[in-house]
Amino acid sequence: MVEDTKVPKKVEFKSWEECFYNPATASNYGMLETPDLAKFGRSEQLHAALVGLHEYITKNNDFPGNNADNVAAVKGMVVDKLKAVGENAMEVEIEDDVFNNAVKYAECSISPMSAFFGGIVAQEIVKYTGKYSPLKQWLHFDIYETLPKEAVNLAPLGTRYDDQIKIYGQEL
Repeated sequence: MVEDTKVPKKVEFKSWEECFYNPATASNYGMLETPDLAKFGRSEQLHAALVGLHEYITKNNDFPGNNADNVAAVKGMVVDKLKAVGENAMEVEIEDDVFNNAVKYAECSISPMSAFFGGIVAQEIVKYTGKYSPLKQWLHFDIYETLPKEAVNLAPLGTRYDDQIKIYGQEL
């Protein structure tokens, strides 16, 4: 007769303050884990954009939007903040196309992405029971390849599927 005994495994996590400016310190491998291996290194780019967005929103109490000047301001804030943190900050070479997409679309609410992250949260709640291993600190995921390559007509059609667009603080 064989009996399988489950031995509890202690999983430790770092606080937000300890790993926000260098998320790789929370990883077992010294780098961020990538959910899509075709986009190796993208997680670091997205996290740099997250740091910049945090700084921008804290300072301006609003998202930068699709404005080239604001995107440049966010990029400057990232560089300045990571220099200010010093040697404990992550080292990342910021790629403009990934960074610009992350900053421009930060205020968008995309229903399929919301459903995806809702599923991730539900799975993490199930993992709280101890049956499976939880995600390790950070998950960065993007689907920018699904964005249209050319300009899109955003004129309202008078249906419930119209986007709610803010222009200069007024909602259309």
